[in-house]
Amino acid sequence: MASKKKNLSFAEKNELIEKFQNSNFSKAAFAKANSIPRTTFNNILTAKLFSSNAQICDQERKRQRLSPYENVDKALLSWIKYPRSQNAPISWNVLKEKSLKFANELGESSFVASNG
Repeated sequence: MASKKKNLSFAEKNELIEKFQNSNFSKAAFAKANSIPRTTFNNILTAKLFSSNAQICDQERKRQRLSPYENVDKALLSWIKYPRSQNAPISWNVLKEKSLKFANELGESSFVASNG
């Protein structure tokens, strides 16, 4: 049996939010008029608060996963920019070592670097 569940992209969710803000409907009435479960629409509205603070590069994405180690991610990203600008190759092992180094420097004792 095919699933009735439809995954909405960020662009579709943002479009729904804009339509809701420009309408005079309640949340429940708007969700029903657009054939969306009420709880799903509430989740979309709640998630907008979090996604408005984060940068969303690809509007076709379905979900946005945030890292619990945001400081390590930022430090690693700023480090990666320099070797990439010099066209230097970066191996997974080097990335893993650098991320562990940054985690130790930032006091993230529970951080574990993955192979991905």
